[in-house]
Amino acid sequence: MKIKLMISAVFTILYMTSQALAGSVCSHVDLAWLSEQVPLSEGAKIVLKQERGDLCEVVVAIDGRLAPVYAGKDFIVAGRMFRQKRAVTQETMSGLSDIAEQERAEAKEKEALAVEKRKVFFKANIAALAPLVSMTFGPGNPGGALYVITDPNCSHCKKLLPQMEELAFEAQLTLKVIIHPVLGDKSRDMAAHALCNNFTYEQYTQMTGGETLAVCERSTDLLEKTKTLFSSADISFVPLVVAEDGSWVVEGSDIGEVKGHLGLECEEGGQGKGKGCGPAPKE
Repeated sequence: MKIKLMISAVFTILYMTSQALAGSVCSHVDLAWLSEQVPLSEGAKIVLKQERGDLCEVVVAIDGRLAPVYAGKDFIVAGRMFRQKRAVTQETMSGLSDIAEQERAEAKEKEALAVEKRKVFFKANIAALAPLVSMTFGPGNPGGALYVITDPNCSHCKKLLPQMEELAFEAQLTLKVIIHPVLGDKSRDMAAHALCNNFTYEQYTQMTGGETLAVCERSTDLLEKTKTLFSSADISFVPLVVAEDGSWVVEGSDIGEVKGHLGLECEEGGQGKGKGCGPAPKE
């Protein structure tokens, strides 16, 4: 009997030890592990981590938003959890409303500082833009010029450029186009094709993405210089419109905001002189 009790005690101790060594279902979950499963932006942080049965419920703050995920041993699932008709995820997120508001406020402040930093950057480095110009458009420049930073595969850029063309004739100014391919390999290939073949502005705006790949010294040199300059200010999006003297910058495709800076009436939405006509998306 004593031997049986001793054996039982040994197995109990071994079981308890194995459980302790295994740890919580959340013990392996940290930012480093999460980033191995899914890409996370810089500044992401875990604001909640707790056990949910065999899974670990994790809430991550990303760019001012809270994202719930459920982690297993070697996987994560994004979405909402329900248990016995209860919206478990919703209950968790409701309990984090104060944190969510704080994250949104911090993200908004951070973006405002970044926008101001980019304005200062363009003002200080406006002379560096001229050598990066690939092509121009306009009837002449008695009204001055604007720099337009664009990607050949950017949908918002394609929306903005025709509006900028009308503006060029309306205000008698020149558009100086800088190609900044930020949307991956296809964008870079299209940019290289345009530069190596000395595309005019008209040819550039007619690109479809089916052009043959080209490699030449001009494209390699110009795109690398453009990337180096804009990377120094963390500019990894398009489109942007910059005043010739760097005094103002419009981030995104809001033609109304551009017109506002030029002192022209905004025709869309009827908001009047000096005001934008709507949202200003960027890619």
